[in-house]
Amino acid sequence: MGTLGSLRRRAVATAAAVGALALVVGCGGSDDSATGGGKKDGKVTITMGMYGVMGIKETGLLEQYEKENPDVDIKAEIAGDEQTYYTALQTRLAAGKGLKDIQGIEIGRAKEITETQADKFADFSGVAGTDHFLPWKESQISTKDGKVLGLGTDIGPMAVCYRKDYFEKAGLPTDREEVAKLWAGDWNKYVEVGRTFKKDFKGGDVAYMDAASGLFNAMVYGYPEQYYNENGELIHD
Repeated sequence: MGTLGSLRRRAVATAAAVGALALVVGCGGSDDSATGGGKKDGKVTITMGMYGVMGIKETGLLEQYEKENPDVDIKAEIAGDEQTYYTALQTRLAAGKGLKDIQGIEIGRAKEITETQADKFADFSGVAGTDHFLPWKESQISTKDGKVLGLGTDIGPMAVCYRKDYFEKAGLPTDREEVAKLWAGDWNKYVEVGRTFKKDFKGGDVAYMDAASGLFNAMVYGYPEQYYNENGELIHD
């Protein structure tokens, strides 16, 4: 969680975090346009191209899939930098070769993919087992004619982390359910709890949250609409 960087400098009681958004897309085309898709030692080989920490490999999902599907062998290649990764992907798309069977796509690239590269990717619409994806997430990587070019790896859920020992020193509840009730559905309540924390905390100079920008982002991205509505009207108030 990037918002916790200030922990090195000063103790912090709470931090709001927003998860990143990403997608996985299946590359279309003939068998010789990709580096995988073949068979080896009786197993189907699936190649994957990813970047950074997408959470798919780190959480053991690839190993779990291979265990549940012993006839499948997954070869994952992970690039460290998304910009370099995406530039290389664009080059391979243009050349029509060197592609992985499955490629990770940053959500910010989805518009470009759906509008200019739709014919290069497989269509997931109507594929069995994909009906549990949230409509708003699916729409982010859908074309105007209804093709679904990717599946969401995450939906950016939010959580608030807090120090139970610090809350106890401030006379606040420490049980997670009780803490959740303190500011349920209202960021203004969250701020008010912070004022109470600062007033009643016994034990030195401790910040309530790590950064105002973290709180701002959590508030903004918690709304179904952010700065503009679907008609392009400014709704920042």
